[in-house]
Amino acid sequence: MPTSNVFRAPWIAPAALALALVSLAANGVLLWKLRRPERLVAPALERVAAGLSKSDAAIKYTVRIPSGTPVSFDVPIDQRYVVKLRTTLPINTDVRMPFNTPFGNRVITVPVRSTVPIRQDIPVHLVDTFHLRTRTNTEFVVPLEIKLKDLPLDALRSSLNP
Repeated sequence: MPTSNVFRAPWIAPAALALALVSLAANGVLLWKLRRPERLVAPALERVAAGLSKSDAAIKYTVRIPSGTPVSFDVPIDQRYVVKLRTTLPINTDVRMPFNTPFGNRVITVPVRSTVPIRQDIPVHLVDTFHLRTRTNTEFVVPLEIKLKDLPLDALRSSLNP
């Protein structure tokens, strides 16, 4: 291999060391700037969120649920009702009553014919969970449309702030 005087120059080693130190310093500055990347991305995401909140665009997608798909969900019920009872109760009966007389004990029959009006409000509190477990009979096609301005963009904005 030919030996050149350029590789033996006394300035090569200090120059290489200086270049390595400059590179190390540049990497240090880059790492210092990237220690919290959300600060750098926050303004861009803020502009995107502001643009989306003013947009009338929508994400459209169609979900197809094939027949025979198992469906399983729970429907919680917590409902209060008032049952208004407005009726009359007819009474048509004969009551046998013992009666003591000086001639002995006798039983007499007393006919009772009447109507009793009933006016009552009955509160009912129904708490239950309806468990639905079944399979679909036919294919369901569910069109979805999500307006971009309806997305929770405030949560995205607040997540960018430390």
